[in-house]
Amino acid sequence: MARWQGLSRRTKSGARLKKHHEKRKAELGRPEAQTIIGEPRVREVRTRGGNHKYRALRLDYCNLSDPNTGKAEKVRILDVESNPANKEYTRRKVMTKGALIRTEKGYAIITNRPGQEGFIAAVPTQIDVDATQQRTISAKKKKRQTLQRKKVGSAAGTQKKPTTKKPVAKPAAPKPKAAPVKKPADKPKAAAADEVPTVTVDKEIVVAYKGRNYKFDKKISMKDLKEKKVPKIVKDKVAESREFKSWS
Repeated sequence: MARWQGLSRRTKSGARLKKHHEKRKAELGRPEAQTIIGEPRVREVRTRGGNHKYRALRLDYCNLSDPNTGKAEKVRILDVESNPANKEYTRRKVMTKGALIRTEKGYAIITNRPGQEGFIAAVPTQIDVDATQQRTISAKKKKRQTLQRKKVGSAAGTQKKPTTKKPVAKPAAPKPKAAPVKKPADKPKAAAADEVPTVTVDKEIVVAYKGRNYKFDKKISMKDLKEKKVPKIVKDKVAESREFKSWS
């Protein structure tokens, strides 16, 4: 069956195009090469204008190039892992542009068209094929289980399963609380001799403290500090600067 490679009768948005001419011989396409792994077999095809194309029917090697170094080497192809162009190509191990192949140097992606150029060019890639296949298998298994549940549900109808309520245990009666046991009062500890050091303090102290919500800057006396006529934080700062342990 001939392949027609002419203009489509619809645009990308779906509008219908008017046919301005019939099919032409130049729009006739040839069958795909469908390159597979095997002993190299390349056919030369004459094209329009006396040009030539080289169809790779079978190839077992590729030109693996490293984009970082710019060097290429001839590497043997071991297997075709996947081909996103067609699921049938993946099953039959057909190599086209974009196919993922496994080589002696690791995994690689084909970057040219073997059926048009007669050779295979590829670049290395980092991919975990086992994990990808496992995710695919898990997705298929989940879909199969969902369809099976729907099938079982439709066969069972809309009947609901009888629900049996479990008996609820009644809460136990609260136990009477025991009378609290009084502990003997602790004896006051004797103050250490070096707990309050002797420090000489002037009658008036200049305190300057800038807090979060207020500013304190004035002269205060020891009497004001002892009678707590200043903020506690100011009192603590004075005690800290004067090495006081208490104001008694």
